[in-house]
Amino acid sequence: MLLYTDGVIEARNRDNDFFSLSEAMESIGADTTPPEFLEQLHQALIRHTEGHLADDVAMILVDRLA
Repeated sequence: MLLYTDGVIEARNRDNDFFSLSEAMESIGADTTPPEFLEQLHQALIRHTEGHLADDVAMILVDRLA
């Protein structure tokens, strides 16, 4: 389960397009660890906004233990 603040989905690029969280999540491989998943998601967000986040951003990934 991914918990996130509104700063994630309201992040915009220079063309004023919102960050597509679902597309970014789908592009990450299923074999990644939770820390790797969050890092890749963070990097996708930074690429989308070209490093210019206008709001605070927080993401927490909850994983189920075996």
